[in-house]
Amino acid sequence: MSTYPDYLHQTLVRAREQGQWYAAQADAAALCFDMLALFPDCKEASDLVYELFCDEWNIYDMRVAVQRQVDEWDDRPSEHRRRLALSFRFMSRWDGWEKEYEDGHDEEREGTTDVFDILDDGRMELITAYCLGDEECTDYAWTIFAEALEKTRKPDLTLFWIGKQYADLGFFADAAEVLGELCSRFNHLDTRRLLAEVIWWRDNAHRIPWIPPAGNGSRYDRIIKIIDPEAPTTREQIEMFRSDNHVERMTKYKPSIDSNLANLFSSTLRDPQEKTTPQVVDWSFLDKDDWQPGEPADWVKKQMKMKMMGGFLGEDEDTKNALEDHWHAHRWTRNIPPPSTPKRYDPNEPPFVPPPELFDEADDAD
Repeated sequence: MSTYPDYLHQTLVRAREQGQWYAAQADAAALCFDMLALFPDCKEASDLVYELFCDEWNIYDMRVAVQRQVDEWDDRPSEHRRRLALSFRFMSRWDGWEKEYEDGHDEEREGTTDVFDILDDGRMELITAYCLGDEECTDYAWTIFAEALEKTRKPDLTLFWIGKQYADLGFFADAAEVLGELCSRFNHLDTRRLLAEVIWWRDNAHRIPWIPPAGNGSRYDRIIKIIDPEAPTTREQIEMFRSDNHVERMTKYKPSIDSNLANLFSSTLRDPQEKTTPQVVDWSFLDKDDWQPGEPADWVKKQMKMKMMGGFLGEDEDTKNALEDHWHAHRWTRNIPPPSTPKRYDPNEPPFVPPPELFDEADDAD
C-alpha cells in the first residue's frame, strides 16, 4: 500500500473544507488535481473530486449553465460531447487557460507558427467532429496533426497545443494520449497538471452528475419533428454537411489497424448505454415528458427581464418581437428545480452584491 506525504492529506482536508461552501467546488477540486498531478494513483484525491462535483447546488448550477447551450432532451452524440466540453471548461481552474493570453504565449494559444496552417486544418476537422458528432473527422484530424508533428521545429509546443485542443473540445482520451506523450518526452510541468485533470475527466465522463446519459439521437429526432417537421434528423445533418461541403483532405485517412482486429477490440469494450454507477439525478423525466410547448425555464424568464430592466432593449416593435422570439425559442426548455436546502456561504468570504441598477429592479419585479 502506498504511503503519501502529509502535505497531500493536508491538501485534501483543505479541499474538503473549502468544498462545503456554495460555488467553491471547482476551486476545491483544483487542489485535488494538483495532488493527482504529483500522485496519479491517489484514489482518495480522485474520489474527492467526484464527491465535490455531486454537491447538490453545484449540480443545479451546472445543469442550468449547460442548459443555456444545450437542452437536456437533446440526446445527439455531438451534444453529449458539447456538454462534457462545456462542463470541463466551466469547472477547470488550470492556470494555463489564462496564461496563454499573456504576452509571449501566442504560439500556445494560436499554434506553432512554422506549422500553423497545418494545425489550423486539423483543428477545423476536430471542430467538425465536435459540432456534428461526425467521428470520422477525428480520424482526419489526427492524420493532419501527425503531419504537423513531423514538420515542426518545436515538437513540444506543438504537442502541447494539440493536447489542449482535444481537451477543450471534450476529446479527453485523445487529449490524455497526446499530453502523456509530451510528458514522456519533455519536462513540461504545466502539462502534468493538465494531464491529471484530463485523465480524471476521461475516466469519469460517464458519471458526471449533471449530464444526462449518453444517447444516439433518437429522442432528438422524435422531438424535433414535433417542433419542426421539416427539420433534418441527426443522420441527415451529417450527410447534408458531407455533401454540401466537399472538403479537400490533406491526406487520405487510412485505418492504422486491420478492420477485423478493430471490430474484435470494439466487442470487448463496455456498452456505453450500460449503467455503471447510480444516477444522482433522476433523468427518467426525459422519457415521461409529453413534449408539448410549455412555460419556459426560470433562467429564460430572468434573462428576458434583465434585458428589459437593464436597458439593453428599447420599447419599440423590434424589441417586442425579439422578446417574443426568445420566449418562443425556449418553449421546449424544461425548468430545472433548485435544491430545497439553502446555500451555504463561507463566513470568511464577503458576500457578492450584484449591481443594483441591473438586478434589483428585475428582482423587485418578481
